Amino acid sequence: MSTTTLLSPTDRRVRMRIRSGQGLLTLLFVLCAVISLSTAFADDPFEPSAVTLIASFGCLAAVLGVAVTWGTNTAPALWWALWALPLFFVWHVAALGTWIPDAVLGVLSAVGVLLCAPPRREDRA
Repeated sequence: MSTTTLLSPTDRRVRMRIRSGQGLLTLLFVLCAVISLSTAFADDPFEPSAVTLIASFGCLAAVLGVAVTWGTNTAPALWWALWALPLFFVWHVAALGTWIPDAVLGVLSAVGVLLCAPPRREDRA
């Protein structure tokens, strides 16, 4: 018998909520990696070495973000680290004034982080 058949409806609901958040955040982190990589292929006012650093750091941040997103199952404290992504987009809006797409991505990432929240005590019972 599989473990999914042994879960209560509440457990399934919590698992689906968390998986939805993890999927959304994974998509956003992959999008961030693609955007950072695109700097290597577009006309950019920065030096080539700076473009390489931007692209490689963006990819590194995306890989670490996906790892943290999927690690929240085993270490719920990692959930707090996920708030770095919405704060990144808030900083972009404040510093650059780019409401579209940064504000939209900020809201989506905050929703993803909230969906990944560790189960509350009453959800575990």
